[in-house]
Amino acid sequence: MDILSAAKHHHMFDKGDKVLVAVSGGPDSIALLHSLHTRSEEFGISLHVAHLNHGIRGEASDLDEQFVKEFAYKLGLNCTTKRVDIPSIKTQMQTCLEDVARVVRYKFLQDTAAMLDADKIAVGHNADDRAESVLFNIIRGAGIDGISSIKPIRGNIVRPLLHTTRREIEEYIKEHTLPFRVDETNMDTVYSRNRIRHELLPLLESGYNSQIRSALVRLADIASDTNDFIARSADNIKVGLVYRDAWDVDLFAELPVAIQRQILRSEIESLKGDLKDVSLEQIDRVLDALRTKEDFKITLPTGRIYAVRQAERFGIELEQAGETIESFDRQLCVPGITHIPEIASTIKAEIVETPIISKLPGDEAIIDCVSIKGALRVRSIRPGDRITPLGMAESKKLQDVFVDKKIPRQQRAKTAIVVDDEKILWVAGVVSSDIGKISHHTRRAIHLQIGPA
Repeated sequence: MDILSAAKHHHMFDKGDKVLVAVSGGPDSIALLHSLHTRSEEFGISLHVAHLNHGIRGEASDLDEQFVKEFAYKLGLNCTTKRVDIPSIKTQMQTCLEDVARVVRYKFLQDTAAMLDADKIAVGHNADDRAESVLFNIIRGAGIDGISSIKPIRGNIVRPLLHTTRREIEEYIKEHTLPFRVDETNMDTVYSRNRIRHELLPLLESGYNSQIRSALVRLADIASDTNDFIARSADNIKVGLVYRDAWDVDLFAELPVAIQRQILRSEIESLKGDLKDVSLEQIDRVLDALRTKEDFKITLPTGRIYAVRQAERFGIELEQAGETIESFDRQLCVPGITHIPEIASTIKAEIVETPIISKLPGDEAIIDCVSIKGALRVRSIRPGDRITPLGMAESKKLQDVFVDKKIPRQQRAKTAIVVDDEKILWVAGVVSSDIGKISHHTRRAIHLQIGPA
């Protein structure tokens, strides 16, 4: 019985590879370690064992750790272990136990591999795990990438047992009289994956398709091959879309939807580091916005990644951390020049008699003196600021004004706000207040102009 058929089929190992083998103590990982050790000369690899004591099962977890150490010692292999308190970490991360355990486990494996300069990390997922994962992902509404499920190779992670069924692993364990530990949490149907393993799959096998596991694995293979083709095609096409450090909107719009989605996902992943919380709905929201042919800025996962369209340019952008601007608040010199070193600007103020109504550029404003209550001041933006924009009757949050006018977040802190004792009269370079507008009845006004220091 060749339980390492996936290792040979996918060329997982190169001669001279140092392989870190993840061993929990269960039958899958024990069979994996034993079979790799038995054929290490054939593959030309050296092995090192890694075990994470997750602390979920108390004393039983400690016994798992001791068992793995002793098993590795009998094979003449070195073993690296680490103890963590997954239940405590779960409380901090506020997510499910399964997700926390997986994240912490893979971090431990990657850190250990880096420390040992290991070339590959071998884990014990088998064909049944893959079938269960496909079904789990279908139920939760995953796309083609999710249906691809567990891959034979992902980065430096390899899965030599992925073509081997759980029954074949059990036969291998029996044939070689190998000891193993039993994790009773694998029987607890409070976990979704356990319900799929112990309830849903047996139901499908007995009532619908006795070969359902094989069918799900074939589906995963087809989805994986299709996904790889789309990903490679998207990478090649993306190069030709570049226009002024972004993508040409018209060229992007002509692409098949599958390629558009893949380009967006790959770009988000390159900026974010993963695709966690990136849903199909979010991707399609961006595509729907593109079809309107209007400019937009859509927030994507993490709140710091945006899909942005400006005229003929489109792309996925990571907001840069804004520089810290010291708050300021000082009286405006009228007439005269007020220096604002915090934002490297000045405001020039002039008194105008019987002003003429005309449209002014964005860096200028004119305020009817009658509308001013108390002294004019210039200050930095504050939470909750509101203004009644020119031409409107109701006030509006300054935050909403910035969004409407597509003012980048990093520029908002640099905005000068001109106020009197009661209200905002001018957001320099952005909007003037309707309350301070001049009319044919205005006899005296103050003309303001902002410029560099």
